Amino acid sequence: MIGGLVSAAVGYAGGFAGIAKAQAGRPLLVLASDDTSEACKVWRTQWEPLFLASAAYKKLDYRVVNATTSALLSKQQTWPADLRWLLDTFLMSQVGVQEGFEVPRFFLVQNRQVTMSTAGNNAWRDAMWPTILDVTGTSP
Repeated sequence: MIGGLVSAAVGYAGGFAGIAKAQAGRPLLVLASDDTSEACKVWRTQWEPLFLASAAYKKLDYRVVNATTSALLSKQQTWPADLRWLLDTFLMSQVGVQEGFEVPRFFLVQNRQVTMSTAGNNAWRDAMWPTILDVTGTSP
């Protein structure tokens, strides 16, 4: 699942110029969300405040791509120019082809590679959050 996304990201070296400078060696977390999803509302009201108050947040870059509906997340114009490579990578991956944009979707980028992608609040809690703690060397 993630392997296809990681492989596609590794092969897309040209798209990393924009984030390389902003990232400056720090991990990058990208959240793709929408205004209509109940799961995104839960993320914004319950999980995001905890994340923003954490020590881990201070050790990575965090970007949000928010759309009116999840269908708009697959459109280039929804994404900032420097993150469009991530959309392309996701849409070409096995997960992107099979699932599309289940939201909230999280992408962890390290050393110019997508190292993890997951969707949903349970996946945030059970997979992404522990990975972020590990990557940043912090505790909850």
